[in-house]
Amino acid sequence: MPPSSEPSPWWKSTGPLLALLVHAVYFLVLCPLHFSTEEWGRIRDRVRDVSSTSQWTSSIMQERGYWGLVIWYFDIHEEVDLYHRYAQLALRGVDVTQPAAAPAQGRLAPYRDVPVEYQPGALLFLLPPALFASSGDGYLHGFVIWCFVLYLAALLAGMHAAGGGPPTAAEAGRTLWWSVRFLFYFGGIVSARFDHAVAAVCVAGLWLFGRALRRPEAPGAFAAFGALAAAGVMVKIVPGVLIPAGVLCLLCGERRWRAALAVLGGFAVTLTVLHAAFAACWGQGYLQSYTYHMARGIQMESTYAGILMALHGAGHPLAVVKSFGSYNLMTSHARWLLPLAPVLLLALAGAVAWRFWRRKDARETSASPFALLMLTITLLLGFVLTNKVFSPQYLLWLAPLFAVACGRSEALEWPGLLFLLAAGLTQVMFPHLYRLVEAMDPLMIVVLNLRNLTLAVAFAWLLWKLPRILREGLGR
Repeated sequence: MPPSSEPSPWWKSTGPLLALLVHAVYFLVLCPLHFSTEEWGRIRDRVRDVSSTSQWTSSIMQERGYWGLVIWYFDIHEEVDLYHRYAQLALRGVDVTQPAAAPAQGRLAPYRDVPVEYQPGALLFLLPPALFASSGDGYLHGFVIWCFVLYLAALLAGMHAAGGGPPTAAEAGRTLWWSVRFLFYFGGIVSARFDHAVAAVCVAGLWLFGRALRRPEAPGAFAAFGALAAAGVMVKIVPGVLIPAGVLCLLCGERRWRAALAVLGGFAVTLTVLHAAFAACWGQGYLQSYTYHMARGIQMESTYAGILMALHGAGHPLAVVKSFGSYNLMTSHARWLLPLAPVLLLALAGAVAWRFWRRKDARETSASPFALLMLTITLLLGFVLTNKVFSPQYLLWLAPLFAVACGRSEALEWPGLLFLLAAGLTQVMFPHLYRLVEAMDPLMIVVLNLRNLTLAVAFAWLLWKLPRILREGLGR
């Protein structure tokens, strides 16, 4: 028998396997590191000035030596306590913040009895660790593993979906090593937020879109893609960008109107049914999970906040208040800045659509999963830049998607490096030096604006180089 000319699967190559091993060590060995309650108590007792970084560092080293600094770097699991509370509430009807002997324990319902700031789809992503552990510590370890599963699933499925089939060993190696860089620049937050769910939904959309393109005579597949995006909106609103991205891919080039209408129909019907069902089940409590976010002000890491904080140094009045679980700016400029945010988002989305539509090779490079991936990345980046809230975990929406894209197109090296820089600058501010951001320390204001400017440059680069990126990513 002559030797086969088929290349070996990527998972049989040393480079990608080594990168996968680094992922496992990072998530399963480093990310679960945390100080016990007693250790944190001793560390705090030794600190006289809570704003002194040197005193915190000295106290941590007294507790655990240099290894203590490593633990400190990854110990950012406060939000997981909230996830544990919501998961216990949804799964067992128990609110861990109330006395165990309280009469209603075991019968409490989310939204109806206890306010929940997330949509019902988000609760589904918080439940799996609670199936195996009821204690807070057990949930934390389970949540780290769950984050690893979600992140790796999005990364590996994205590699296959973006190219319409298995990647080469070289593409897989580039993707996985880009991902390793992102992980180290993000720090422990990769295992402390459920935002991997957004990337997972977007990758599932890539896969469904690719299958639908192979069956253009069956509009039901495109309707399923729209339905998936609607279900994603029930997790967080941002997977909704799949809809304009998908419609652009279908109408730019071959003008697949029937498929585009199927996408819109699947989205509208599914969103209406889910919303009506949840509203009927939980009523006003469910609706408050939306009004909660709509009522939020200008969060102090947003693009607008960075500019306002810089102007504060020139004498513009500004105050920082804690509300909605974050730090927000109180300013007279809010009355015109808040309505401006959605206008700016629409303007950036329009620029992306115009650039995509006006390409010379639009017919050849539009209707593909990779084109959908690039539009999704660019639109998500535009959303992050123009939103009134910018939490560090928002970058987790983009990390696996960016890694997949960088693995397929060398034209993405510079925006990939800019994204790495933005993640690193975020680490400077959050979480361990965040009190300096709250105090509007001049250096932190510079870091904040530099981070946001870096992302703005990455967005502009993607917009400018979009035609070349699409040609390289599709091998044309």
